[in-house]
Amino acid sequence: MPRRTHKKSRNGCLECKRRHIKCDEKRPTCTNCTTSERFCEYVDIFLSATRSRTNSSPASSPAVAATRDQPSDVSSPRSNSVLQDAPVNMLHIQLLHHLMTETRSTFYENFNEAISSPEILQICMSSPYLMNELLALSALHLSTLHPAEQEFYRHHAAQLQTHALTNLNGMELEVNQETCVPLFLFAGLLNMHLLYDVLINKDQGFDHFLDQLVSSFRLHRGIRAITKDSWGMLRESPLKPLILDGEKRFSKITGLDPECTKLLALIKAAKLGPSITNTYKQAIESLQHGMVACSYGTPGASISEITAWPILVSPEYIDLLSMRCPEALAVLAYYAACLHTRRDVWGFGDGGRFLIESIITYLGPDWAEWLDWPARALGNHHQSSQRAEF
Repeated sequence: MPRRTHKKSRNGCLECKRRHIKCDEKRPTCTNCTTSERFCEYVDIFLSATRSRTNSSPASSPAVAATRDQPSDVSSPRSNSVLQDAPVNMLHIQLLHHLMTETRSTFYENFNEAISSPEILQICMSSPYLMNELLALSALHLSTLHPAEQEFYRHHAAQLQTHALTNLNGMELEVNQETCVPLFLFAGLLNMHLLYDVLINKDQGFDHFLDQLVSSFRLHRGIRAITKDSWGMLRESPLKPLILDGEKRFSKITGLDPECTKLLALIKAAKLGPSITNTYKQAIESLQHGMVACSYGTPGASISEITAWPILVSPEYIDLLSMRCPEALAVLAYYAACLHTRRDVWGFGDGGRFLIESIITYLGPDWAEWLDWPARALGNHHQSSQRAEF
């Protein structure tokens, strides 16, 4: 019997997505969350936050109106009335301890050093949305370390991330010398969280996994909007060493390596038209940074260029990926090979392997030439010493 098709909800609330159930998208609180008395929030709150530099006020934002009366687990240290009435939340103390003793050390080296300085720690403590996101990442990390309590920590990771976005959305922030540092840190951490969350929670099959990945990629585009105008200010901020290090690493990469060149040649030979060809070309050129940075198996290689790719790809590529275009999936398989190379990172795990094997199965033997390198990367990732140094 053929499988009955159904229309998937791509705009459901975060809680229904986390629970993998159909959302009726009712605002401000969907029926599922109303029935189960859960906190209800929608992903477009982030897109609203990225437009906070415009003349629109929080009162005119549907996302803010929908969440104005919702509680927040982590309150601003400056809110004296809240501090006087609220009891100590032991879970948040646990998450903060785990963040400082375990999760922080899993960030790439320069980022870890940056957020360890007293000046940056003070900025974090003064930015509720940033602290919410840091605790959310800590909770997500704990969910991978304690299988018996996995759902508990996943739930709180999702809740804290939602509170982070709510806090940010409720602030009339302009990017300036004071706000650019916490906004940049938040963007980087949220980027990491979105990618890790999809790669970790892949137990619903490839189709659902790909839908979640596409949704996260769309949010990544919003992350880029936060910091695109602040680079000059960041170079003069306490994050200057981190910014200069990133510029140095990216400047070393020139041209495409043989594998990317081969993939681009296949794209051009497919005669997809100038617009689509250029979309794939941009995605492949952005992927080159991650492929070189991961060094095909070098232990301890930086992951920042790998996690940056979802931010760098164009909206047009994301649309092609959402339509399951074979060429878009082939490019994604190359990215998955980078993830597989650094599968020692807790947020990547076996997500790269799952993605490569799923794409190979989905596309079938006719696309074997396109997927040759990702397939070989599953077993030959240690054969990186033969590659040219950049």
